[in-house]
Amino acid sequence: MDARLLRPLVAICAVLSLGASHRTQHFMVTAATPQLAQEIGQYAERYRRELAVEWLGEELPPWSEPCPIQAQVAPNLGAGGATSFMFRGKQPFGWRMTIQGSRERILDSVLPHEITHTIFATHFGRPLPRWADEGACTVVEHAAERQKQEQLLIRFLTSNKGIAFNKMFAMMEYPSDMLPLYSQGYALAQFFIAQGGKRKFVKYVGEGMQTNNWTATTRKYYGYTSLSDLQVTWVEWIRNGRQVPIPAAFAKAPEMQLASATREQIAAAGEQQATPASFAAEVNDEPAPVSAEEPAPLTAVAADDEAESEPDRYAPGSTARVGLVERSATRPQPVGHPQQRVLEWERSTTLDARVESATLLR
Repeated sequence: MDARLLRPLVAICAVLSLGASHRTQHFMVTAATPQLAQEIGQYAERYRRELAVEWLGEELPPWSEPCPIQAQVAPNLGAGGATSFMFRGKQPFGWRMTIQGSRERILDSVLPHEITHTIFATHFGRPLPRWADEGACTVVEHAAERQKQEQLLIRFLTSNKGIAFNKMFAMMEYPSDMLPLYSQGYALAQFFIAQGGKRKFVKYVGEGMQTNNWTATTRKYYGYTSLSDLQVTWVEWIRNGRQVPIPAAFAKAPEMQLASATREQIAAAGEQQATPASFAAEVNDEPAPVSAEEPAPLTAVAADDEAESEPDRYAPGSTARVGLVERSATRPQPVGHPQQRVLEWERSTTLDARVESATLLR
């Protein structure tokens, strides 16, 4: 066949092989069946509306173009996703979202995670620090997925894989090992949200990006005198299973050493489960009926033990690429000596003149 005719034919076959499509106001969903494409579109619109109100206090304005969503759904497929977009001025465009996993994990974790990325891109009109973006997006995942982050966090903090706050706050790209950033960013976002809610957190992140002085912004919004002050208090909160009082008056001096943590305390911290998101996002294995109505309430299902998948790398500047990393559900075992260093301040990295160098938490 003539190559000029073959190329269009190949393109058409590739499109048809993707399955069925469904268009909503803000999304164009492609999935294996019309029923599944419509269901994902309904949930995407719902999350776009309700999560925007939850984080921002109001719905987003309409986008100038729909966001394409490519969905791969299979019962034993590891959950993951990636969203890419560009900025023209402060307006995001060129959306592209891919999601994969079991139906329940797509609807209760991957989709709200990725939709939250689009909400932040629309609201801020610029890339966010990696910890804040991924951390906040993980907050809206299903409790089973968030519990994996709780478990991994303890593993990272007790195996010298923690990221010092003065280094983490400066990250505008994913590090080579992204999993500690996800779990630590999630726990820090959770820590802040517990002290004032999601809308205060959004204002805090916005002002921090605008001033590029996270020490002063953290002091203004949450009362911690420095990032090292914040780091010590946060680690103490994690070590005690999130049972420690959070107000800034509890904050320790940077020189404060972490009290000896027993293996039982570390394990108990890893077993703590975060409060479910407002959606109580759980679904069953039965496909929902095709309907133009709002999606039905979600019902419970056991968590999957899924494989790890790596998100697209984020590139700063005019293009943003963000994604969800799937975590293993295996419970971590405490490692090292009970008095081991949990998180050490990065002496070579500072965000502004007010950040002091200090060695923390032996």
